[in-house]
Amino acid sequence: MKIIKPLALAITTTSLLAACSESTQQPSGPAADQAPALSFEEDLQTQLIQAQPGDIIEIPAGVHEMTRSLSLSVPGVTIRGAGMAESILSFSNQIQGAEGLLVTADNFVIEDLAIEDTIGDALKVNESNNVTIRRVRTEWTNGPDSENGAYGIYPVQSSNVLIQEAVAIGAADAGIYVGQSTQIIVRDSRAEYNVAGIEIENSTFADVYDNVATNNTGGILVFDLPNLEVQGGKGTRVFDN
Repeated sequence: MKIIKPLALAITTTSLLAACSESTQQPSGPAADQAPALSFEEDLQTQLIQAQPGDIIEIPAGVHEMTRSLSLSVPGVTIRGAGMAESILSFSNQIQGAEGLLVTADNFVIEDLAIEDTIGDALKVNESNNVTIRRVRTEWTNGPDSENGAYGIYPVQSSNVLIQEAVAIGAADAGIYVGQSTQIIVRDSRAEYNVAGIEIENSTFADVYDNVATNNTGGILVFDLPNLEVQGGKGTRVFDN
């Protein structure tokens, strides 16, 4: 297992260069041609692309500005922050892509961080097996608005999905949405100021319990809709919310 801390190398390199610049002249020749340090955003996307199964990518505390969607397609990767109030990926200045983070990989874990102010869906997981979303907050920080992204936490066409102790605020459609999926648990989570707080759609064997949904147009919804690829939703239990 490899633990990756984005930007650690870049920060070290930048610090060393700053210290040297106070006592030495600017280098010339080959040293002057070295590539500049990556930004946090560039480093994080590089780590996601180059990740290997079993890697843990750590997001340090702080507000990290993102301008483009992030994506992960490597199985068996964990993305871990320092807490949903501490490690924040902010997409308030997003200029490219729709999602904040798009995952198309099995055995995926994301925990202890926040994704804010995306143009589209904050966290989308598509066609994945064994998905854990734990202590993740998705939020549009300017409050409810029809121009906000549609979905906060959005696993679709996936299986063995656990959403636990998550927070979803301000989505233009659903805060926590699980669609066309099977074997689902949504528990101990909070949804506020969304159109739909928690929504289970065209899915099978979902347990939704010990959640709090307040100030949404609809709190907890279960649908089986026509004209979708996966039909025949059944076995959903909603209790103790």
